Amino acid sequence: MKKHRQDEQSLTRHLLAVLDRVLREECSQIDRLALGHWCGLNQPWWLPDADLPLEAYFMLLRQLHLNDVPNIALRVASRSQLSDLGVFGYAMLASPTLEQSLRLISHFGEAFQPYERIWLETNDDYGLLRCEILPEGREFHQLRVESWLIGTWRVIQGLLPEGLAACASYATMDFGAPTYHWQYQQILGCHVDFEKNQCCLAIPRQWLYIPVRNAGQQASILLNDQVRRILPQDSRSGDIVSRVKRMLLEHPNECAFQLEATAPFLSLSPRTLRRHLASAGTSFRRVCLEVRMELAKDYLTNTQLTVQEIAYQLGYSQPNNFYRAFKGYFEKTPEALRLERID
Repeated sequence: MKKHRQDEQSLTRHLLAVLDRVLREECSQIDRLALGHWCGLNQPWWLPDADLPLEAYFMLLRQLHLNDVPNIALRVASRSQLSDLGVFGYAMLASPTLEQSLRLISHFGEAFQPYERIWLETNDDYGLLRCEILPEGREFHQLRVESWLIGTWRVIQGLLPEGLAACASYATMDFGAPTYHWQYQQILGCHVDFEKNQCCLAIPRQWLYIPVRNAGQQASILLNDQVRRILPQDSRSGDIVSRVKRMLLEHPNECAFQLEATAPFLSLSPRTLRRHLASAGTSFRRVCLEVRMELAKDYLTNTQLTVQEIAYQLGYSQPNNFYRAFKGYFEKTPEALRLERID
């Protein structure tokens, strides 16, 4: 539970920092200290060391929404970036297709937004991302939905090739149209219906099978952060083992833990790469195992992904193979390691 509390604090600090930037840059007439007092926050909420619960963030949004800045949730969510998601963001980039990336979104919600239920469905024409606000979260219902809708759309735009995700297919909301309803269409580029039974963001089904891109500034930030997390000591080292590990982390889909696919990224032939690794006292298979296991430990520690999903994320077609490899490497089961980290 201590780990979950730290994660929530980190998310809250990030959201408050983004809200602060929006107010300073777009709504300079707002008195931030008075705003906090109206919400019962007797401290400068925008300071990095403010230890506030996630509810405080939504209280601030609601106060702004009901008074001076009704579209505040859209404004803040429009600044969402893939790099904000940390390890989840890296997992999305490491997924082979947009479909697998989007299926991870529900786990992000479960970990950090416990009052939201998010899932992906498909029909003949569309991929349908749905959001349900549970009864415990109804107090900030519209604000939560708006944050989810625009934040999710920004993530999709960060995953697909530049220029492709210019317009969603359509969206439906389960509340009445606000005065700024036109801004939904402006951001999403599609028609939005209000007072429907469900909150839904629809995209063309063919998008789900498009390979995830790992280009651009957001991807670069996530990839570099993950290299530092997994290779804290030798991320800048030029030895062949460190270089191979870096390529496997920076180009997960292209390398696919295969020698023939990885060698070109090092400007080497597969035979030469195999020989260099042998001279370093290891093998490509061993290096791949080390990277996979360190990634598995990171996912177990910092996400709510199931063991089966982590296995698929790391390219294991059979979860049992991953389970055996993990236990052989760490001498404990994935479940045992996750419990240790939580405690």
